[in-house]
Amino acid sequence: MADDKNTLFKPSESMRDLQFLEELEKTPNLSQRELSNKFGIALGVTNACLKRMARRGWIRLRKVPPRRIGYYLTPKGFAEKAKLTMTFLSYNIHHYSRLKAMIGEKFLEMASQGVERVVFYGVSDEMEVAYVTLQGVNLDLVVKLFGYQVQRPELIPSMRPDGVLITSLTGNERILKELKELIERKRIRVERL
Repeated sequence: MADDKNTLFKPSESMRDLQFLEELEKTPNLSQRELSNKFGIALGVTNACLKRMARRGWIRLRKVPPRRIGYYLTPKGFAEKAKLTMTFLSYNIHHYSRLKAMIGEKFLEMASQGVERVVFYGVSDEMEVAYVTLQGVNLDLVVKLFGYQVQRPELIPSMRPDGVLITSLTGNERILKELKELIERKRIRVERL
């Protein structure tokens, strides 16, 4: 599943199209610069996307005083937005299923290595999926982190876990450094997604 981690969260061009169409429907007189800043992409990429959408007939350009252009969805653009929304929903369901399977495999691996009590480290969407997935596995969650401030790593040994699961797919190297003492001195098993 290593390859799955690299592609799991990479949005496709069609997801960017959906974001643009949604934003232009709400605010048709956004400048290209404002649109670029909103989505954190280069101005040239925004320009190319808008030109492509206009060529495909999804948007229509209209001059808006003073010296601006408005981008308005056409009936074809509204239909494409509906289609992309369905694609996005399907993507999310597939993403959730893959993430749940990946976490389930990690739990089974931990249980087979003698882990019975686990701490989740890292507040993220992945942590929420891990919590749901944990319900079907014979592991006990030592502490729930929903809605609470994350505790300092040095407090983890006082919870007496057999293992720690890093419940975030981003920042793993930084988290591993924070947990280095646990790994070396306390001999608590640390796993990451």
